[in-house]
Amino acid sequence: MDELVWKLRISVLWLIMGAGFSGSMILQMFVPGVMNNIIAGEINGMELSTGLLIVMSLFWIVFLSMAFLTLILKDKINRYVNAVLGVFFAIYLIIEIYMSLNVQEFSGSNLMQVFGIIFALLIFWHAWKWPKKTKTR
Repeated sequence: MDELVWKLRISVLWLIMGAGFSGSMILQMFVPGVMNNIIAGEINGMELSTGLLIVMSLFWIVFLSMAFLTLILKDKINRYVNAVLGVFFAIYLIIEIYMSLNVQEFSGSNLMQVFGIIFALLIFWHAWKWPKKTKTR
């Protein structure tokens, strides 16, 4: 039972990450001038290309896939994959905040990213503290 609770906690955290990523993207569009840039084919100084859209969609795919995979993967693999991806997304979001603060002031999107860092670190922490199975004789 304890193992299932940990899996559910991490799965829910991945779903929160996906929802937070969506919210952050939506809030970014409300920053003055951003919609004009998107219409012109640019986002955050990058050309809005098919490749960029595919990369962006991979984030949602990873979040949603990890919510499911956490429930079905074996414990050892689960622990490492969740720990590595939790740290990866925390670092990614820190870099995103740093880069956006060079261009604009702190916004609602950045606040969502701060919470994303917290949830990514919670994923890492839960993966790190994953309960060890005790062998029965």
